[in-house]
This record gives sequence, C-alpha cells and structure tokens, in this order.
Amino acid sequence: MKASGMYCCEVCGAPQKGDGWFLITEDPERDTLQILQWNRRLAEQPGMRHLCSAAHVEDLVSQWMVSGSLDYGFSPAPGSQDPVAPTDTDASYRLGELMLDRASFAALGERPDMLNSILDAIDGALQASISAKSLLGEEQEEGAVPAYDA
Repeated sequence: MKASGMYCCEVCGAPQKGDGWFLITEDPERDTLQILQWNRRLAEQPGMRHLCSAAHVEDLVSQWMVSGSLDYGFSPAPGSQDPVAPTDTDASYRLGELMLDRASFAALGERPDMLNSILDAIDGALQASISAKSLLGEEQEEGAVPAYDA
C-alpha cells in the first residue's frame, strides 16, 4: 500500500524507513506469485505488495496458499490492491516464483508439513538475498571494487 509517498507493509502496516523490503505480485489467472527484491520502480506498479521483512513475506505467502487471497486485513487505498496481472517485471529482481495447483493442494489441512517445507524454501531464498545484500554493502563501505567473472 502506498500512502502519501510512503510504502507500508501489507502485513503489519509499518511505513518504510529503510532497506530490506520485498515485493510480491500475483498473477491470478496462472495462480502464481512472484517474490522480488525491493525496487522503487517496481514498487509503484499496480498490484504490487510491499513487505518489510522476510517473515512478513512468509506470512503473506502462507495466507495466499491457504486462502487464495493476498488480503491480509489492512485496508488498501481504493483500487490499489485489485488483482492485476503483473506487468513485465525485471527478472534480475526476482527471488522466486511460486505456482500453486489448488486442487492438488487441498490436502494442506491434513498435511501442514507441506506448507512448512514450502515456507522453509522461501525463507532460504530470502535469507540468501539478505546475506548477499549485506556482503555487498560491506564491500562498498570498504571501497572495494566488485569483481565479475566472465
């Protein structure tokens, strides 16, 4: 949700005050979610959800898997959260994509370990992203020039 130039977390409503945020976008026709690193240009696109932490990404993904909805309870700005097929997102910001066959996933109530294994995989990807950003930030602080292996 975007309120007066500030982005707020879809789960807790906290205003954005720094880095470490994530984005989620849904393609309701394909029943998929894309989890993206924070990018202000992407954050402005319709249908984008803003999340302040990896834990809140997991909360929203869990909500979507169980209910089929990304509505977490905060009142969105009018028209800002209508399901919109994602526009062309920059693949370099994509941390993962989750596609769910809801008919096959109906056994979730009987097997909560299925949900936990998916959330554990998502957590691993998000933590790796956070660690990479942290390492990159340390290199930039030390004035190191990044090396690229071709």
